[in-house]
Parts: sequence; C-alpha cells; structure tokens
Amino acid sequence: METKRTVARDGVLARAKQQFDRWRRTRRRQGPIPAELWHMAVEAATIHGVHATSRRLRLNSTQLKQQMQSLGKTEAAQDGPRFVELPWLGAGPVPECILEAEDQVGRKLRIHLKAAATTQAALLGRMLWSAYR
Repeated sequence: METKRTVARDGVLARAKQQFDRWRRTRRRQGPIPAELWHMAVEAATIHGVHATSRRLRLNSTQLKQQMQSLGKTEAAQDGPRFVELPWLGAGPVPECILEAEDQVGRKLRIHLKAAATTQAALLGRMLWSAYR
C-alpha cells in the first residue's frame, strides 16, 4: 500500500517535469510560465518541498514560494514527511546542588539548585573558597 502512495507522490513531480520540459521545447518566445504549470509546480512542492521541486523543474525557488503563497498552499500535504525533535528523557538525572551557610550567631541559609544553576553555583563556590585561602 505504501508503495502505491509513494509512486503516486513521485509521479506528481515527474509529470510536472515532463510538462515543463515540453513547454520549454515548444514555446516560441520568452514569456511567463502558464498558470497550469505553476499549479503543477505548487502541487509538487507541497509534497517534495520547495528546494527539491525548484531544482528538479529548474525554477526560481523564491518565485515558487510566492506562487505557493498566492495559491494558498503554504503548508505541505497532510501525509507528507514530518520531523519533530523531542528531548530524550533518558539522558540521566538532572544535576542538583544544595548550598548551606551558617553565620557566627547560628542563623542558617539553605539553597537548593537544579540543572544549569548547579554549574554557576560551583563556579561561585570555587571563587569564594579561593578568596579565603
């Protein structure tokens, strides 16, 4: 089933390339690209992406993006490839640090730090201890 869908999706770009090649061979003078060819290019770009489509069809990628916006096709097709990066939660425990201080009177201060703050606390501690030595 997936093979049929892939062939159909690849066929959109292949048909667009055939039509663009035919148009380039048969046109008599320089002129704008016909609307039906732009529609085919936009359809291919929603599936394959702007860069791949513009390279394969020999189009300016900026113009292709503009055509996509004017035709309201700014997002890729629903079944197109998607990429979502998720943080890996199994990377290990979050570093944490507890700082405790007591003055001559007996008052105490306790600070519990997690994640990136632990690095800053360690640097601060080194600075303070090296100043007293």
